This record gives sequence, structure tokens and C-alpha cells, in this order.
Amino acid sequence: MADPVREKKHISSRRRLIEAVALIIGSTIVIGGLSSIALLLYTQDSRQPTTRTIVIPKGSYALIEQGENPLEIPPTWSFLADDTLVLDNRDDTAHVLGSWYVPPNTVRRFELQPAYGGFFVCSLHPSGAITLNIQPRDYDFRLIAFPTFGFGLSVGIILFIGLSVSRAMD
Repeated sequence: MADPVREKKHISSRRRLIEAVALIIGSTIVIGGLSSIALLLYTQDSRQPTTRTIVIPKGSYALIEQGENPLEIPPTWSFLADDTLVLDNRDDTAHVLGSWYVPPNTVRRFELQPAYGGFFVCSLHPSGAITLNIQPRDYDFRLIAFPTFGFGLSVGIILFIGLSVSRAMD
């Protein structure tokens, strides 16, 4: 009689295909779920777009040059996408925020998007620079599409290869 422990199990190609598809679909669903949870946590502070107006009074440039912060602008400024930043420059000097230029006695409106975020030269802050942190407003499936399908498929394939190798070692 044959020893069942030493006898190699033969797995049909159909069963291997079903296992591969199940692992790939399962891992894609798990990665999609984790990505969705992360995105929901990331966008939980969603609110209606707001407008922040900064009035730059006369003499502000001189005070900023002396190291004061007359506009009380933080070094890191947080916004959500679609918020509007209005710079009302009543000063005698032009001011810049990154590539945005506001001449004297001019009002400029900037609708903010996540692509506009980053570290910028800023004449409105005594340090000469500012960080704009612009978060997405709402849940957007396009933000999790790549991790879900890219990593989900990859993880499923790696799991299937690992399963095949472990069976071959038996």
C-alpha cells in the first residue's frame, strides 16, 4: 500500500487557475478596501469651500522686513481643494506667494487645488517662505484606482506564486 504522506498530490490546471483568480480578486478587494478606508480618513474634514481674505495694509512690507508678522500668517497654511485665497494688497509694494504676484493696490483671487500645494517663496511671511498644505475635498475613486489595481493584482500574483512554490516543496 502506498504511503499517503509521501504520495505527491496532483492538482489540476483548472483548480490552479481558480486558485490564482481567487487570490488575485481577493487581494484586489482587500487592497481596495484598505485604500478606501485610508482615503475616507484623509478626506474626513470635508466642508463647503471657503474664502480666506488677507488684507495687506500699507506699511506691511517694512514690518515684514523687520521680522514682524503683521498679517499673522502661519508658516504652514492648510486649505481644502476649491477654497479661495483672496489677497487684497493695499501696500505700496508688490507681494508674491510662489508664482502668484499681487501688485500694489490690487485684489487677486486664487482658487486652490492640491496640485498648487508645496513650499513657496512668500513676501507676506517674515521667514520669506511658506508651506501651502492643500488637501483633497471629497472621496474620489480615481485616487485609489492605481493602488487597488496595481498593488492588488501584484499581491495576488505573488501570493499565488508563493502557494505554488510551497506546494512544490512538499
